[in-house]
Amino acid sequence: MGKTDAEIDVSPGASRAWHFHPKLPIGMSPVFDLPPKPRAAFAWLVGTWFKLAPPLSHITLAVITVMFLLPAMSAMQTLETGWMLQIAAINFGFAILLGTALHLYLYVFAGQQMRLKFDVRPMEKSSRFTFGNQVWDNVFWSLASSVAFWTLWTILYFYVAANGWVPTLTSIGQSPVWFVAFFFVLRFWQSFHFYWIHRLIHIPFLFKHVHSLHHRNVNVGPWSGLAMHPVEGCLYFSGILIHFVLPSHPVHVIFHMYALGLGAIYSHAGFDKLLIKDKEAMKAGSFHHQLHHRYFECNYGSEEMPLDRWFGSFHDGTEAATKRIRARKKLIFAPK
Repeated sequence: MGKTDAEIDVSPGASRAWHFHPKLPIGMSPVFDLPPKPRAAFAWLVGTWFKLAPPLSHITLAVITVMFLLPAMSAMQTLETGWMLQIAAINFGFAILLGTALHLYLYVFAGQQMRLKFDVRPMEKSSRFTFGNQVWDNVFWSLASSVAFWTLWTILYFYVAANGWVPTLTSIGQSPVWFVAFFFVLRFWQSFHFYWIHRLIHIPFLFKHVHSLHHRNVNVGPWSGLAMHPVEGCLYFSGILIHFVLPSHPVHVIFHMYALGLGAIYSHAGFDKLLIKDKEAMKAGSFHHQLHHRYFECNYGSEEMPLDRWFGSFHDGTEAATKRIRARKKLIFAPK
């Protein structure tokens, strides 16, 4: 099915480089705009929580996990196989369920055909991928590397938290204001941490030996999000270290790790939104990050914090930005 007028930006700034893209130029969250725009910032903050989008699904799933699936804190005071395998089952289970569901719906059964798909190309079969197949390559590295480190970091946190070695909240009543505010803090911390570790692994040596594995996926799919080298997987989930410093409830920690783990699956879906019977069901992929996969040396962070804009690496989707980023890439990789 081709694009309809409702699905493509037909403004003068539209780009022919994509099958579909949101209206250009894309922007960032208004929270850090100067001069301040308090109404727009408030609307953005509230809107990201009260519409069907990944953050709402992450917090809902985190509450369910803590209430019904997470081992008791008392059981996690010692490093015993039972509760560690329980956490592994939770993480691997949800990653497999979400990755498989999105891949089947969008790519195998073509549930919305090509509607709202950023890149027209299919998943690849190429010798540059493990097993010669992009999907199986992505599944393998997602589970063997990223979900493994997601699990190890989670186990480490709950072990030290259960022993009282880090500040914790055992109930909402201990600090209700902080309990709510911390969810907003985590959104910005995630963006801040991701930007800097991402810039780190774009240093040419680390890019060649570590991050290039992830960047084999120029055209991404749901399983591409967590397809990382073990070094990158460890660094990516190290954002959990904030909970070793600031008082955290288990819901905060699980929400944060779902935002990192399951959020990467959503953001690499390759489609702007999920459609059910031609109606928007949920926000899915990130065009901001899709630009990074195509042009590499841009959009290292996410829309929550304008770090790319501040440091000159923001690609807003326009042809002018593409020319600027390509010139920047030549300078970065020019022979010294």
